[in-house]
Amino acid sequence: MSLPVYNFLGYKTVNIDYKNNGEDSNNFVAISCSGKMSENDMYLLDINVSADFIKDNVSKFCFESAFKINDMEWFNKLTEQQKQSVFFSIVFPFIREKLFAITSDVRQGLFIPTLDLKTMDVSKGIKLNRVK
Repeated sequence: MSLPVYNFLGYKTVNIDYKNNGEDSNNFVAISCSGKMSENDMYLLDINVSADFIKDNVSKFCFESAFKINDMEWFNKLTEQQKQSVFFSIVFPFIREKLFAITSDVRQGLFIPTLDLKTMDVSKGIKLNRVK
């Protein structure tokens, strides 16, 4: 039986600095990530999300995800941009749901639309602006 080229090991919340005063002032969500190889053929992807729930005060959410690389030949053929885009697209649905759960109270939580991220250059960051 052959192994997949990688296994998603999971993600964890590293840090949250969340402020919300109940106003509907959320105008943007910014997402950035950075990846690195660690011991035991694991690729670690750090994801940072920022949002402005309060005017002139940005909330920040930091996550880390881990992937076990089973095929180093495949992995080494990818550019860093491709690595980040591929692995970010795997973990993003989980982070999207976690952000909604954290920010959901008597108001609508932070809702980030479903996006096809496989072709986006997440290494440069993504900024989603609210259309009013």
